[in-house]
Amino acid sequence: MDASNSGVDLLPEERLLDLEYADYIVLLCDNAQAMQFALNQLAINVRGYGMCFAPSKCKVLLQDWQDSNPVLTLDGEQIEVVEKFVYLGSCISAGGGVSDEINARIVKARAAYANLGHLWRLRDVSLAVKGRIYNASVRAVLLYVCETWSFRVEDVRRLSVFDHRCLRRIADIQWQHHVSNAEVRHRVFGHRDDNSIGVTILKHRLRWLGHVFRISSQRIPRRALFADSGTGWKKRRGGQCMTWCRGMKESRKGLASVSPSRLPGWGPRDGATQWLETL
Repeated sequence: MDASNSGVDLLPEERLLDLEYADYIVLLCDNAQAMQFALNQLAINVRGYGMCFAPSKCKVLLQDWQDSNPVLTLDGEQIEVVEKFVYLGSCISAGGGVSDEINARIVKARAAYANLGHLWRLRDVSLAVKGRIYNASVRAVLLYVCETWSFRVEDVRRLSVFDHRCLRRIADIQWQHHVSNAEVRHRVFGHRDDNSIGVTILKHRLRWLGHVFRISSQRIPRRALFADSGTGWKKRRGGQCMTWCRGMKESRKGLASVSPSRLPGWGPRDGATQWLETL
């Protein structure tokens, strides 16, 4: 599709119109007229391949639009405007935060934990085995795509509360036993994998950062991650939301033992920290 008059000013000197993955298609526009034109063109193009869209499965999510009640149609049927929707397993919210996504993650992880309730009650299965199963089946669900989150301290605390509650039930340790969370993790996971949720998320984020550094500089994830503010963009009044890059800048302070991290635009060149470029 022609993105010359549609799309959003996400990348420097280039407008991004759509994101496509398998049968998931996201159209990006900054006004209702451009969005309606993109929808019409999309409907026309797919008919050439003998396909059509189900308008009931299409949703509209508004972020910083002047028109708060747009009427958009696909094949003559109006598309529902929502505050959030699920894309590739992640909950995307209009406010750009991850609170709704974390709520969904906790609900799904709780279901995964409950489905294995019979295993946690078995006395002839060691804590080490239960810990490995918990990591693979519950924590993996809880922290799905956590490497891309721009979260707050409160978000990490909510994840940690759920995680420690599950681990205490697995280890049969009650709060009145006065056993610390660190000791609970050590008993279930052992020495190798007894990291807290916060440390585990940081490791995932560092792996993702290393992956972004290794891909081509022309790929959208890398260009979008380090893109500057668009022309005419203004910061909203009041406190600013925590972005992914700002969160990583805060996280790198914990790496003080290896001097300032060698990241693009995030500090002076330091040969001792070039290992960050090969994560």
